[in-house]
Amino acid sequence: MSATSAVRKYAIQHYGNLISVDEPEFDSSDKTWVAELRSDYPRIIHDDRSPNERILKFLSLRRLGTIKIGENLEPLEATSRETCVNNLSCFLDMWQERAERIIIKASSDNLANINEARWVLGKIGTIISRLKLNNVILDSELDALPVKEAGKLRRYLQLLEGLDIVNHKDHGYSYGNMFTELSVKAKNDFEKLSTAILSYIIKERYSALRETFGISQLETFVHVDSCYYRPALEAERLIYWNAKSFAEHVMMFYGNKSKVSFRLPYILEELVNVKALEHEDQFYFGNEKLFKEMQTLKDEMTELASPKA
Repeated sequence: MSATSAVRKYAIQHYGNLISVDEPEFDSSDKTWVAELRSDYPRIIHDDRSPNERILKFLSLRRLGTIKIGENLEPLEATSRETCVNNLSCFLDMWQERAERIIIKASSDNLANINEARWVLGKIGTIISRLKLNNVILDSELDALPVKEAGKLRRYLQLLEGLDIVNHKDHGYSYGNMFTELSVKAKNDFEKLSTAILSYIIKERYSALRETFGISQLETFVHVDSCYYRPALEAERLIYWNAKSFAEHVMMFYGNKSKVSFRLPYILEELVNVKALEHEDQFYFGNEKLFKEMQTLKDEMTELASPKA
């Protein structure tokens, strides 16, 4: 029996069909063979425009564990099945989070134009207007405000400072380099500049808006957008869903926390309105330009889980 046969036999006996094993490599330092565990995890993706077609893809998940055997080809140590399955589950969660980050980065301009973004724009608009009036927001000005209001504005200013949109110097906040760059692109139009800044925040710091600031207005839109584009990225092509399929997939991926069952028609209309999705007849499908950008972002990221035929 070869080392390859030995590790494959062990994997089949202890891990089941979802886990496979790479070719073992010989470690001359301790005279052992070591093989990495992996999984080509199946994904079945459906397209309502071709309901009888099954799109079968596999997520290639690596580094799930190892099997070590001795020179006599007897097992010495191996990752437990429980640990291996847990690693598999963690990698699937990581792929879901990574896909969501890709989708948010590509769709930030679209998400910034959703009606629910107006509340966040109000805070950003306050800061922009003050800067345009005096070129600076003094610490003393913030100190003169009610404590709660001053605290919120300081948190926003710190967020903007981390993105180089504002800079804190001496006794106040002034323009940052990114503010100037976005202002030029917006041609100094107040509304366009506010939206551009929000888009940049969503692109670079969406998790901070949700977690640090407790802003959840955009979350349901991100969930609905992500539950479509993630399978599309796995299928490596645009797919077509009706509203029922959207409802089923959002519940499958996010459960009740998205609370979209009643609001889903409105959410879909908003996503179509800002060109995050397209709609024709009864079908919703992706924006081709955005999807190509998502594919590029996915390819640029370090490989963790990649679709394969």
